[in-house]
Amino acid sequence: MIITAIEKLKKAQYKVYIDGEYAFSCNSEDLSYLGIEEGKEIDNEQYNYYVNYIAIRRAKDYAFKLLSKKIVTEKELYQKLKIRGFSENVINEVIEKLKSYNYINDEIYAKLFIEQKMNQLHSRKKIYYELINKGINREVIQESLRNFYPKEKEVEIIKKIIEKKLKFQEDTKKLKNYLYNSGFEIENISTAFREKDL
Repeated sequence: MIITAIEKLKKAQYKVYIDGEYAFSCNSEDLSYLGIEEGKEIDNEQYNYYVNYIAIRRAKDYAFKLLSKKIVTEKELYQKLKIRGFSENVINEVIEKLKSYNYINDEIYAKLFIEQKMNQLHSRKKIYYELINKGINREVIQESLRNFYPKEKEVEIIKKIIEKKLKFQEDTKKLKNYLYNSGFEIENISTAFREKDL
């Protein structure tokens, strides 16, 4: 196989042709790093290396762009890369690399998520299922809840909700039902009402 042409596109992007047919696109850094030039003869192994290297670089670039805006879980990043059309091997390699840099860390994500949702007065159960949906391991979620949102803290959250809601609603039975339907544990609801002398 011979690299027969390199066609420049806009923004330092190039189309590479092998044996007269379009093979792949890359940027100027890829051309330089991989030593891609017209007239160069390559074999299948080199071709596969080029394509794999460029795919991994693109996937990493896309992942870094996402992570510069917000932190995501491993599952969320996997799904976003999959939607972009990257192969399983490329996605797994990029995710492992990002985990080694600590750019993807589900334990840190769970901690920050729990803290944010506690401030929004969410129940432990609701947070648990939201984190499950984000693909975080059950053991990681349970450990994070034990450490950052223990049951006694849920009682404090319930008391805050009681203070807010009782200004507009006198019916404590309805309020208890609301709290139960929001995922708060019956035991913690009862404790909070008892401590509030209600």
